[in-house]
Amino acid sequence: MTAIALDIGTTKICAIAVDSDTGEVLEVLSADNAFMPSGNAWERIQDPNRIMEIADNLCGALIRKYSPIACIGLTGQMHGILYLNRSGEAVSPLYTWQDQSGALPYKDHLSYAAYLTENSPYRMATGFGLTTCFYHVHTGQLPPETCKLCTIHDYVAMRLAGKTEPVMHPSNAASLGFFNLSVSGFDREVISRFGLDARWLPDIIAANGIIGETREGIPVCVAIGDNQASFLGSAGVDKGSMLTNIGTGSQVSVLYDGIQAPENSQLEVRPYLEGMNLLAGSPLCGGSAYALLERFFREVIRMAGIEVESAYPYMDALLSREEPVKNPLLVSTRFSGTRLNPHERGKIENIGLDNFTPLAMMIGFMNGMAQELYELAQPVLSGGDFCLRHLVAAGNGVRKNPTMRSILSDKFGLPVKVPLHREEAAFGAALFAMAEAGLFAGLDEACRLIRYV
Repeated sequence: MTAIALDIGTTKICAIAVDSDTGEVLEVLSADNAFMPSGNAWERIQDPNRIMEIADNLCGALIRKYSPIACIGLTGQMHGILYLNRSGEAVSPLYTWQDQSGALPYKDHLSYAAYLTENSPYRMATGFGLTTCFYHVHTGQLPPETCKLCTIHDYVAMRLAGKTEPVMHPSNAASLGFFNLSVSGFDREVISRFGLDARWLPDIIAANGIIGETREGIPVCVAIGDNQASFLGSAGVDKGSMLTNIGTGSQVSVLYDGIQAPENSQLEVRPYLEGMNLLAGSPLCGGSAYALLERFFREVIRMAGIEVESAYPYMDALLSREEPVKNPLLVSTRFSGTRLNPHERGKIENIGLDNFTPLAMMIGFMNGMAQELYELAQPVLSGGDFCLRHLVAAGNGVRKNPTMRSILSDKFGLPVKVPLHREEAAFGAALFAMAEAGLFAGLDEACRLIRYV
């Protein structure tokens, strides 16, 4: 049998077909995702109906080629929200996880996000869906037709299953904020206290994850968060594995028994699957830091009157020479701030006459990205309750960059294991859907399909 999975990413929408007997990824299809123009500098918005059209086309192509299809799994970018009317139609753009409205000033010298954090038991950040919603409510920007809100992959799952009302897996619900892990549900009392209507929140389902069928009769699984899907597709349910994921964003994640993050850390506990939790840290810039450097190099080339579509091939060629950098630059890649301090910015230090070079900048940026992940992971690594046996690395930021893998290995002191299959989040969504559809007895059995390079 064949399973299909969709990953609704920030920069790319991907669909894969997976052989349920061998775990072989039979085909990968993808299309670019794009931001919509906005008159507000703090907004980062996308078109949900265009995303749905792309997802439907990608899915349809795989269904026609690999039918019969056992199930469809979904994952995608967490934290962001869109608003729906009573018919399940989108009445707003997708406000992505990169939305900065929560960092705008609100009252008592606090931003919207800081005000929510200061006046509730929850750490709320800019980009969290309910932070964005709080901003919209208090600035009169909430669409009057709003009946529900959800993530983009909840929306796609709902539409594929022919439903008019979304449902959410705990992994997505928690990404919006105001989520009580002890009861695995939204804290509706706190939400209402801030002037938000708890009726906008979809029902949460943690079991019986098949939410409906496509027009072809294919079971559609509830969507799960991309961090959880990527961990499942890369490390499975192994308690000794740490996943470092570098794509547009980046994360460091481990399985975790508790519901409270280590004190004074920037880590957060997220619902995983089958009653398990993840402890995860997410730099706001992540892999975008390296993309920022690539854009800088293109601007320099353009200054010389030369247009190139991408500087990455030239950057890869320079790295492949393996020239040593004797006096490294010290780079902080917090170019988008941190969840605790969104106004913090990156910096480049230790600049001398001998090291202000493209190669030194590339190595410095990658070291900075790895260092930020390592610092986030320190409370876990030094806590005594976790024994790191396997360092798994996923995402194009490591898969396409041997130097990044080497830097991560040196930083964490272990060889890096890279999954054989590409599109780790989509693969994880496929594993989850296959387990929920009854192709496997449980996730333990499904995870035997994971292979490493």
